[in-house]
Amino acid sequence: MIMYRYIDSTDDPFLKNDEIYQKIINQLDPIVSNLNSEEDKQLMLKMISDSYHKYQNSIRAKSESDAVMMMSTIMSLLIAQSNELERLGLLKGKIDY
Repeated sequence: MIMYRYIDSTDDPFLKNDEIYQKIINQLDPIVSNLNSEEDKQLMLKMISDSYHKYQNSIRAKSESDAVMMMSTIMSLLIAQSNELERLGLLKGKIDY
């Protein structure tokens, strides 16, 4: 497994010992490793880590198959990003882009 310097799970005892999180990272590694910059990789892994911390109960409940677990992970990422966009006012039309 490839772990990037900025998301080293050894720094976080929760992630270090969590088999489901490690499985998610392993499955998403081909996507992350193909991102153009280290900054993009760092951002993606931070988003995955933050979403997993926040929605771990839902993700873990759906871990009976890899496909369902990944769908739960992707849904948690989408929810987190939607919440962030709403917080920033982009979805409410407060900011013109």
